[in-house]
Amino acid sequence: MADLVRMLVPLIVVMGLAAALAVLLSGGGPGVALAVLLDFLLAAGLLRLSQAQTWAAIITAALTALVRKLAVAGFSAYPAGRRPPGRRPAAPAPGPSGQDQGRTR
Repeated sequence: MADLVRMLVPLIVVMGLAAALAVLLSGGGPGVALAVLLDFLLAAGLLRLSQAQTWAAIITAALTALVRKLAVAGFSAYPAGRRPPGRRPAAPAPGPSGQDQGRTR
């Protein structure tokens, strides 16, 4: 069983890279592609952890899960083109007559 796990872990990592690239090229965006890649890396780490059972392997799997959560949260916090709440767009510049061009009276 250990030989099978040693063979599958690199294969899962390569599949994760290919899947993330496919998501990125199909228009999924970098946040979604990163989430897919980190899911595959987490799966490979957990599979390796099932055989290794050392503190280094446990810490590596936990850090992979933490990085995945932080990266996905960072990419999904403010989708492209959106501002954080409470921020207003800049006021329009006054026109040649000294009145705001963007306002109607």
